[in-house]
Amino acid sequence: MKNRELYSIRETRELLGGISRNSVYGLLRTGALPSVVIGCRRFISAVAISQLIAQSTTTVSPSQDAARLRSPTQCRLPPLARTVVKNQYSEIPEDPAHLRPDGSHGSATDL
Repeated sequence: MKNRELYSIRETRELLGGISRNSVYGLLRTGALPSVVIGCRRFISAVAISQLIAQSTTTVSPSQDAARLRSPTQCRLPPLARTVVKNQYSEIPEDPAHLRPDGSHGSATDL
């Protein structure tokens, strides 16, 4: 890769280890990777790429890093989601809209 001031999205992907196009646009969207717009094209400066690499550099093990980011309640269901549903055949209250004029069961289309 040539030493230049500005790189295209494709070149930026290569400089960042071959990450996906969506990942680059995600970084642009969050502001983690600033860009330069010239006409209808978007470029990434060499300085912005270097800064992203410097900010993303870590000495923490990937497994420890993932565990640190995980919230303690992430795998737990909220209390309402754990409620047990009563017997599915339990009595369901009658809806008067579905009764025939004589009080028997049926839909309005059966009339």
